[in-house]
Amino acid sequence: MPTLPKSKLIPALLVVAAMLALPAAASATLTYTKGFEKPQVYVAGDNGQGGKSIGLGRNSHVSPDGETVIYERETKSGAEMRLYSLKAGKSERLLNPWRESYVFAWSPDSSQIAALRGGLNGPATLLVINVTTGKRTTIGTGYFNGVSFSPESNEIVYGVSQSPNYPPKSDIFRDLVATGRTVKLSHNGTSAFPLWGPTGQIVFARMLGAKQRQYGPKNQLFVMNEEGQRISQVTHTEVNPLAQGLTPTAFSANGNRLLTEFGGQDQSYAVAVNMLSGSEKPLTTDPETGFTGAAISPDGTTVLGTTGIGFGGNPHPKVVTVPFTGGKQKVLVNGAYEPSWGG
Repeated sequence: MPTLPKSKLIPALLVVAAMLALPAAASATLTYTKGFEKPQVYVAGDNGQGGKSIGLGRNSHVSPDGETVIYERETKSGAEMRLYSLKAGKSERLLNPWRESYVFAWSPDSSQIAALRGGLNGPATLLVINVTTGKRTTIGTGYFNGVSFSPESNEIVYGVSQSPNYPPKSDIFRDLVATGRTVKLSHNGTSAFPLWGPTGQIVFARMLGAKQRQYGPKNQLFVMNEEGQRISQVTHTEVNPLAQGLTPTAFSANGNRLLTEFGGQDQSYAVAVNMLSGSEKPLTTDPETGFTGAAISPDGTTVLGTTGIGFGGNPHPKVVTVPFTGGKQKVLVNGAYEPSWGG
């Protein structure tokens, strides 16, 4: 990832980008993390009931079919990726070292994942891994900021820069996994954080005003088709000097509703975006500890996330749901964070 300025403009961006994924289903399987010194990953029903630990680790991602969980476990050499089968009730190592686990995606058919391999420094390698056969396909190297699968699960789209400098000179590429055919979809060096929607649209952030703003550019969300054409602006977000703005998190099944995260210095909170009108609805009144989004139900009515983490000291996390249109939080699990839905 790019080297951030001293102001730490976007400390929450790693958390946000970690959540870049396809829409999770509001049924079957919920995963989350408990604990901070020795975090453990849990699986439960989608309502939070019947939780059980599956091992030390954090940052879990349930497959869309709800049958498999990917999570991160710290090792002496960094971090490894674990693959847990709910049917078998056991896990195995899938990737080591796992670099920047927030750049991650499941394919919609649950057969593949996209993730980064590499050490702590230098460019990373983007891989697509078949979770059944173990086959690995190398996509490319660089400093990646987001990855997402096509609705058919045969292609990926990703944002990448060839330098760690901030702000990144990032563009978006599309890759046909089976053949390695790559198409460059943007050519301005300011496009990042792509998310491929269920109807073929690709939403992404353009980083604007880097030369005019003191601490870094601001994000506005745009949408394009699979060929990088028919580009239009979706949001016109007000972004204060100490913030970066929105990054996309997840789509509803019809592509009309988009969950995003507003990130900045000492702030990270979920924002619901209507893709048809561009209207925005913050899902909390507390930008520091109010609500960090993780997933949206297929029908677009419910958002899953975490409240109570905050910035600096004494966290009291809870996994909760909130209506997409805003409203009262429903607590699913006390003392938990980093949730994921699937199934």
